Amino acid sequence: MINADFHDETGLLKGLSAGNQAAFKALYDKYHHALYRKTFQILHSSPETEDIIQEAFIALWEKRKEIDTGRPLGPWLFTITFNRAVNHLKKQLREKSKAAEATLQPVIDNDFLTVEKQWKLLETAISQLSPQKRRVFQLCKMEGRTYEETSQLMGISRYTVKEYLGEVMYTLREYIHKHVNHDTLLLFLLLQIL
Repeated sequence: MINADFHDETGLLKGLSAGNQAAFKALYDKYHHALYRKTFQILHSSPETEDIIQEAFIALWEKRKEIDTGRPLGPWLFTITFNRAVNHLKKQLREKSKAAEATLQPVIDNDFLTVEKQWKLLETAISQLSPQKRRVFQLCKMEGRTYEETSQLMGISRYTVKEYLGEVMYTLREYIHKHVNHDTLLLFLLLQIL
């Protein structure tokens, strides 16, 4: 049973940081479905997707004392999962072809530092959005909610959700394009998961 202190994500993260397995399970349950959807878009394999998600949650457990309980966990988890999926693809391509290895060589060598850099880039881009558009992005892209669910939660029309999300994605793509000048494959994959 989840402790009463775990009524929100901050409480869950504090519980996780203290080693509480119920908090860890609650976070797993909260994020698993959305992580699965996004990772499957990259890997197109259910067993491989599950393996990557398990690795991400193992990393979360191992780094539980380092997690900033004041920041949302979703972006960190999505970035870790994204990086692991890209590394998995990189390994597959390397096994298939030396040419593919040369093409992918610049992509993600240091998981943790790359996660931090990518998160900061995305966080900066997201922070420039209006509060309402930022909320649409959070609900649709980070939590994996449908347009209908988002529209009901925010009290706006489904059409408005779709319009906002289109504007947000354009803004984020432009921002990332301006700030990522050498890893075009990384940019492509980052935008695909978004």
